Amino acid sequence: MQAGPDDDGLRLQGRPLLAHAVDALATVRGLDVRVLGRGAGGARGLDPDGPWRQLATGGLLLHDAHCPLLPGSAVREAVQLLSAAGPGAVLVGVRPVTDTIKEVVDGAVVGTVDRDALSALASPLVIGADLLDGLARRLPRAGQLTDLTAVLAALDGSARLVPHEVPSAGRRLSDADDVVLMECLHGLRRTLRER
Repeated sequence: MQAGPDDDGLRLQGRPLLAHAVDALATVRGLDVRVLGRGAGGARGLDPDGPWRQLATGGLLLHDAHCPLLPGSAVREAVQLLSAAGPGAVLVGVRPVTDTIKEVVDGAVVGTVDRDALSALASPLVIGADLLDGLARRLPRAGQLTDLTAVLAALDGSARLVPHEVPSAGRRLSDADDVVLMECLHGLRRTLRER
């Protein structure tokens, strides 16, 4: 498993985002947790410039540290779903798109895209063992695995993408405003049901 670096200094509930991500990964039994960038929570660090392929044996689970409250249960479910999906599959954590998306042609708005047909990339990304050699040829260094979009692009054409909707707590945080919003939502989580 890999977790992305937390170099931007964002903190949630007083802890680095990476520490939350490591906690979620630690709940998945039978998998070796390795962390890109700074080690946290007893996890072993990986050199971002070093190779990763020899460390991944049965498959690869990539978790974006900017999705710090993704529940460990969602990570475990993703691993189980990949097993059921069969060879050539990549399980992709997604969230529904809630923003209004406009279609623009030559600088003019020409319509509204049906957001029910869209998904936002979230975490985790679980890649079957049969795809790892090809991925390692395209992205040989561990640091290249922190960008889930780049990983999906590297797998393009060689993998069958299987979307899996993750809980709203697993949404990606990109700046301090997102962190404030997530802390408020996390505080309400005890009284509101997850959707």
